[in-house]
Parts: sequence; structure tokens; C-alpha cells
Amino acid sequence: MAPRDPEAKRRALLEAALAEFAEHGIAGARVDRLAGRAGCSAGLVYTYFGSKEELFDAVFDEVVVRTTEQAPITPHDLPEYAGALFDGQTAHPEVMRLATWHRLEQQGGRPAIEAVTRANQAKIDAIRQAQEEGRLSTRFTAPELLMLTINTASMWALQNQEISDLGPSDHAARRATVVEAVRRLVEP
Repeated sequence: MAPRDPEAKRRALLEAALAEFAEHGIAGARVDRLAGRAGCSAGLVYTYFGSKEELFDAVFDEVVVRTTEQAPITPHDLPEYAGALFDGQTAHPEVMRLATWHRLEQQGGRPAIEAVTRANQAKIDAIRQAQEEGRLSTRFTAPELLMLTINTASMWALQNQEISDLGPSDHAARRATVVEAVRRLVEP
């Protein structure tokens, strides 16, 4: 008999939940379906996470941590940070779908996800310091520069096909557009 590995089951549930939530959102996700994807019982979802909503928050937290590790902010080079975000969004479209569901279904009434709040504050602090050192423009506040950078990096991922088809279609050209747009935003 194979030894039990609770952490492996938890990881499997998180990965299955990412796929399920990205595909169906919180309201449309089914615990029995995601448990089946993970190869375990639906009861384990409640054992490990308490509720479907808490599982969503755990998945979103995991995605934020992973994204922060894979594309750490480089305040001295925000254009390249935007390029790295664009690369990640292109490689992992399920993450952008999850973020869209989060925006649609988590508005009002639910507390902010702590990992997101911490990650954003650290980024804002790093940008503000780079502004104080004269390495970034002060035309926009640090929070504004962060939002402009993230939204520019996401501009193809967040558009419908009819709009995104208006620009370049290959990854390299789109990435170059993102990097150049952010460079123009942040240059002192």
C-alpha cells in the first residue's frame, strides 16, 4: 500500500481547481468535478479548504505567488517586467481567465486576498523608491504606474478577438509593443 501524502493531495486539488475555476468561474465550478480531476473525493476539498470559495482564494493566492516568483518586479526596468508579465500571460492563459473570474465574481462583500494585497504593496513601494531615485517618471503616482504597467502587459489577453486581431499577431511583435509602451510611460 502506498503511503498517504496529504501535501500531494492538496497540490493536486489546487491544480485541478485552477483548471476548473478558469473554465467555469466560482459559481459554475463543481466540487465533485474538480475532485475527480484531482483523483480524490469531494470531501477532501472541504477537509483541506473549508468551502469552494476558500479553495478559489487558495488557488488565486497560489497563482499570485507563482507569478511573483516567475516575473518579479524590476522597478529599474519596468518595461522588461511588463514583457515578463506578457510572456507569462501568453504561456498560461488559464491564469488570465482565473483573474477575469475573480474580477467578475469577487466584487464587493468579500475581503481582499491577502497575497494580492501584499504583492501589490511591495511593487508600489519598489516603484516609489525608483521614482524617488529619479529612475522612473513621476508623471504618474507609483500605484498608477503599477496599474498602467500591468494593464499594458495584459492588453492582448484582456481584449476580445476582434480587437486583438487589429494589432500584430505574433508574440515577439506584441511583446515589443508592450515593452515600448511601458518604456515611454516610465522614462523620466
